[in-house]
Amino acid sequence: MFTLAFSFRGAIARGASAVVAAMAASQVQLHAQTAPAGAPQDLTGLGQVSVSIDGVPDPVFAAEEAKYPGDVTSFDTWRGFSHQGKRVITLALPKAADVVSVSVRTLQDFPLGIYFPRYVEFQFESNGKWYSAGREASAYPLSTRNLMAQTFTWSSQTGLEASAVRIIVPVDVWVFLDGFDVKGFLNVKGAPVSTLTPVAANPDKPLGPLLPTAPNAYGIRNMLLVETGANGSLGTWSEQDFVPMLAYVKESGQITAPLFDTMLFLPYGSVPTTQAGLSAYLQDLFAPGKQLSALNEAVGYVNQVLHRPGYKERVVLSLPYFAYGQTTFGTIGGSTVTFAGSPADPDALAARETAETWYLQQLLDDWNRAGFSNLQLVGLYWNEEQFRDTMPGEAAYVAFASQLAAAHHLPLFWIPFYGAAGIPDWKSLGFSAAWIQPNFVEQGSQAYLARMVNAAQTAAQYGMGVEVELTGISQQDQALYDSSLAQLSAYGFGTNQASHAYYDGSKLLLTSAKSTGQARVAYDTTASFIAGVAIRGGS
Repeated sequence: MFTLAFSFRGAIARGASAVVAAMAASQVQLHAQTAPAGAPQDLTGLGQVSVSIDGVPDPVFAAEEAKYPGDVTSFDTWRGFSHQGKRVITLALPKAADVVSVSVRTLQDFPLGIYFPRYVEFQFESNGKWYSAGREASAYPLSTRNLMAQTFTWSSQTGLEASAVRIIVPVDVWVFLDGFDVKGFLNVKGAPVSTLTPVAANPDKPLGPLLPTAPNAYGIRNMLLVETGANGSLGTWSEQDFVPMLAYVKESGQITAPLFDTMLFLPYGSVPTTQAGLSAYLQDLFAPGKQLSALNEAVGYVNQVLHRPGYKERVVLSLPYFAYGQTTFGTIGGSTVTFAGSPADPDALAARETAETWYLQQLLDDWNRAGFSNLQLVGLYWNEEQFRDTMPGEAAYVAFASQLAAAHHLPLFWIPFYGAAGIPDWKSLGFSAAWIQPNFVEQGSQAYLARMVNAAQTAAQYGMGVEVELTGISQQDQALYDSSLAQLSAYGFGTNQASHAYYDGSKLLLTSAKSTGQARVAYDTTASFIAGVAIRGGS
């Protein structure tokens, strides 16, 4: 899983300074000039400028962006914003004015993770109501590698009569802004803003958690991530390994109740995303006596013990993510497939689509040939934990994967990490359902409970499930695990309240199930949480 690292080198400041020195001098000089008679005046300095977050505030992200506190109205320093949804920059005027232009400058420094916003939306207020003049999309792809600046602008010859102006800026990773500027006339009356599109009073009303009973959950209540294809015994599952994951097994060996109803199979990260690497992964996944075959046998055994004839375990299989820039995938139909881009296929989109189509056909052919009597394929998993809109052709590539899955009557699922780009847009990207990774337990001694609250709020905002994460079975690890489960229950993400995915490192729950004493607590706690028993911990 992905653990966020917040380490920006001093090069951010150097890069920003370089742009200021090279590009801003002329604009600063322009600001200093006296406006000619009849020209619109600078309204920015006449009112009150404020910056707010339209998203879930996070103390770690807030601390990072506090290092770049530049004045958004100045061209002398950049103001940095890190994650946390959108930023709303508002100018409240002392009295209504005829606004004729609004602009803001943004920075792109790809190697440092500073990207142009995907768009800037311009809104105007009159008589307590807000209206939108629409969005200006970035004129450059976020994959642009050059150090450069871009100005987003709205303008009108007739102007709009407004008491306040604001811009809405999405912040997926880092966005650097400066030069927020509003121009107009105080003694001239502009057109009424009511001619624009009214802004809904609560456009981002929370959708609530992804319910286990929701149609797009496909019956998934508790889904365990199963990594295979590498790392020896850690990536090899036997029938005996699956039994305590399918049902709770007491220390005495008695099987008492169902546990995980869904198994998500995905390749270990070390499995190469090449034709040879994925062919080997599929051969291992469908090999007799292990992985899927072992799960099929284990379900049959547990069905007998629990007296549930005909039950089928849900299975989710993975679609690989082919990153732009990888040189060679392999040979399909006699042609070499590469992801480095070419004059005929600059974003390597056709190449990635060809590879994805090839892989899914191999996967489904193997599944159909296997004829597992106790397993039911309910969906595909997009094996990439963020939406990389900074990569060429990314939106089209993800959309293709979604359409490819739908062509085979299968939903496409996603589990992004906390703060990943694309979380608010998971539906429009083409995913059928999504679960957010809180990335709380992974922080160890640096973990803070607000992260669990924020993750739950984010999931509720966008209609997502939540991933439960276990990274160790020591006493210290257990304390964090208990805290995360307690927080989920406290914020409406307990059993039957939300769909859960479970990440347990490398077979940690299996190790715990086979242990005694402190090491077994994680397994027992997980079974209790799934059963709806309150977990103590956290605050």
